[in-house]
Amino acid sequence: MSIKELSAEDNSIAVDASGIANRTTINISKASKYSSLLNPLLERIISNYHPDSEIEDQDILPNPDEKIKFNDVKVFSEEIEECVGFLSLVEEQMDIIDDEEPSSKAKFMRAINQKYKEKRKALFIANNIDPNVSADVISIIRANADSIIQDVSDTILGYAEADLHGHAIEEVKDSIRLIVCHGFINCNILEKPSDYQ
Repeated sequence: MSIKELSAEDNSIAVDASGIANRTTINISKASKYSSLLNPLLERIISNYHPDSEIEDQDILPNPDEKIKFNDVKVFSEEIEECVGFLSLVEEQMDIIDDEEPSSKAKFMRAINQKYKEKRKALFIANNIDPNVSADVISIIRANADSIIQDVSDTILGYAEADLHGHAIEEVKDSIRLIVCHGFINCNILEKPSDYQ
């Protein structure tokens, strides 16, 4: 009996299914799991977007650590730092959706920003904050940064619960973390440091 040599490169999988009653078991990496979850989540966010507000194009994005410190993120700081390595996966999925339906990527960015602005507005009302007083705005944002991130995540989880049955809740939550991290890094969630200089 000869021995077959199989190889796989660049995150691909090699499978030999020859033989009688051969059973193949494949363990899918986290990146593959995220891909299957990100697409429906991103599409759901886009479909729920109502263009009441526009955001400016983000030319220069701050360093993630700088933004974490500026907004005084505590609880979610480690999670954001861990997710940074997977952001190209979110971008890749958004590009796929954008190719099928042009402008979806921009709609996604605005949708995430709109969810943040809704949470921020509720916070201003509850604390009697004048949105024109920058010092008060950044002070209340810093005092509530982690709860704002949690609220945006919970909103996205609400979308996921309707469409992603059959996936482990941990995988869904990991995919939501990637989306929220992407929104944070791209200044659609919490404040951009350069806006306060």
